[in-house]
Amino acid sequence: MAFLFRRSRQGFLLLARPPATCERAVLQAQPVLRVHFSSSSRLFQQAAPRAAKGAPKPSTPKLLKNAPAKPTPTPTPTPVVNPGAARTAVRPPSYAEQLALKGRTLLYEAPSHFWYRVSSYASGAFCISYTVYQYWDIYLSPHEGLSWWIPHAMGLVCVFMASMGAYFIMGTGRIVRSIEAVPAASVTNKLAAIAKQHAGQETSPIYIEVAMRRIVPFLPSRKTVLPPHEVQLPFRMYGVFGMLGHDAAAQRPLSMVERVRAERAAREAKALARKETMDHILTAPFRDAAKAFRGAWDGVVRSFNREGFAKIRLGNQTYKIDVSGGWALDQGRALDRLLPIRPNALKD
Repeated sequence: MAFLFRRSRQGFLLLARPPATCERAVLQAQPVLRVHFSSSSRLFQQAAPRAAKGAPKPSTPKLLKNAPAKPTPTPTPTPVVNPGAARTAVRPPSYAEQLALKGRTLLYEAPSHFWYRVSSYASGAFCISYTVYQYWDIYLSPHEGLSWWIPHAMGLVCVFMASMGAYFIMGTGRIVRSIEAVPAASVTNKLAAIAKQHAGQETSPIYIEVAMRRIVPFLPSRKTVLPPHEVQLPFRMYGVFGMLGHDAAAQRPLSMVERVRAERAAREAKALARKETMDHILTAPFRDAAKAFRGAWDGVVRSFNREGFAKIRLGNQTYKIDVSGGWALDQGRALDRLLPIRPNALKD
């Protein structure tokens, strides 16, 4: 009986242990859960003020009863930049504008026409003197015994000689002496009025001042001011003055190396000519005399055939420009860039 009671007690204890184990687990888990929930609640309490502090409070505007209403600002139009206008604003200055900034620029200067003018005046004076003498001797005081046909024949001779005299003397006029580029700002009032009459409504940064020789000797040159488009060239001056300067490559632009070589060759030729002159100093006067005689002879020949002159139109009139010598800026390139080239307008 005691044995059975002991057995039953052990079984009862075995049956009663699981609840104790469950209670112990609950008791052990309570501190953990308490710590977990307390930390979670603390984090939630700390995050709540931050959220409330970060959220902006809706501001309610306080309207005044007598406050004037603010006008609605009108939107200002955004300026539209034209790329073409920007390119035009920064374009480089033209060749005429560059010359206008430099002031008066000499573009062309004619060579000396001393022997040409002396020969023309001498020949013209001889022809006119012969005409006057024959007219006086044949018509005004004829000799006795002259045949009837002599006055008529001499009349033709007198007309021919008078025409030749006029040809020689008139050849000394209308020769361009110099061509200059004058800035429009430095043109005087009188010249500006003349230029405006020729230019019309067109404007140019420069004007062309042309000086012409007069027929009567010892008088100052006559000057006129014209816009560039009123001065017409018969052909390009670059090739002409390049050939006069003995430049073999005048028809094409030279590179920097070729220019240096050409300048060096010109200096060497000049030094060689100087050395030749100094080595033969005794014959130098004869060479100078031959040179002067050659110039005089060329002047006499030119007074007859007028070789080396080309027609140039200034406004509505035609003048002559000497292309057989002289000087031109940049071997004539400046004239070609500033003045129009119209050979058909100079055929008449």
